[in-house]
Formats: sequence, C-alpha cells, structure tokens
Amino acid sequence: MLEAYRQHVAERAALGIPPLPLTAKQTEQLVELIKNPPKGEEAMLVELITHRVPAGVDNAAKVKAS
Repeated sequence: MLEAYRQHVAERAALGIPPLPLTAKQTEQLVELIKNPPKGEEAMLVELITHRVPAGVDNAAKVKAS
C-alpha cells in the first residue's frame, strides 16, 4: 500500500497536482499497517491517517472513524 501510494504521489507531482485523498480500501489497508507498523514507517502512517483521509461523510472517513 505504501509503495503504491508513493508512486501515486510521484506521478501526481510530475503533473504538478496534489495527490488524491485515500480511498476507503486504502484507508483499511492503512489501519492494518498502523496496527503493526513496518519499521521506520511510523511517521508516514501517522501523516497519512491525519492528512490524507478525507473529512466528513466520505467512505474513507467512515473507515478511519471505526
């Protein structure tokens, strides 16, 4: 999940646009990674859950809240 997201960020940066927010599926995968974080990725996981999950009633926000 992290490598795919980093690739997405790089592709969007090359186009001069910000990355898309995480989807519900990506958020589910992120939550699982937070439960057992890969060594050295802890800060990245916190950054993603804090700033890349859309707020409100989005499906990804529901996953984050649960």
